[in-house]
Amino acid sequence: MEAEMMQPNDIEEIDPASGDMAYFSVSNNKLRNLYLLTFGLYAIYWFYKNWQLQQPYMKKKIMPKMRGIFNIFFTHSLAKRIKASLTRQNQRENGSLLWFASLFVLFLILGNLASTLADRGIVPPYFKLIWIMLFYISSFPLVELQDKINLLKNDPFGQLNSHYSWINISIMVVGGILWLFGIVGSLAIISPPE
Repeated sequence: MEAEMMQPNDIEEIDPASGDMAYFSVSNNKLRNLYLLTFGLYAIYWFYKNWQLQQPYMKKKIMPKMRGIFNIFFTHSLAKRIKASLTRQNQRENGSLLWFASLFVLFLILGNLASTLADRGIVPPYFKLIWIMLFYISSFPLVELQDKINLLKNDPFGQLNSHYSWINISIMVVGGILWLFGIVGSLAIISPPE
């Protein structure tokens, strides 16, 4: 647990270059769709898979499952690893990966804050719609990180993992139904019958 709480700079790498391609490959569309339709739960899996694949190339033991669950605390360290991998592989990186990591965390925090304040009646109920917008927008920085990972893996379109399994489809159908209920419920709260 102690190694888990260490800052990214404290974690020494065994062989940095050999871990440059050890990231989770998925197409941008699949990532966005699963992220949105699972209410962000797919991000836990995405972060977990990336940290699990990076773990063998790190000297200190980390806990990929915990880094997946508490991903907002480890988004920047993953972005730094991706950026370092891009630099070692002479791939272009315009310096925006840490910015995208910050945006992802910021959108999640602000969206959850808006939702919580609306639930408690501190702000008007339409703030739930702000949560929905921020949640949707939060998928874009995550997709940008994945885009760089796909470049590292010489798979710019994420073809290695672009098809939906029956589990993916099942999750998306259930998520779509829950989204429908959530949107209808939010609209009913915002404009109650007179």
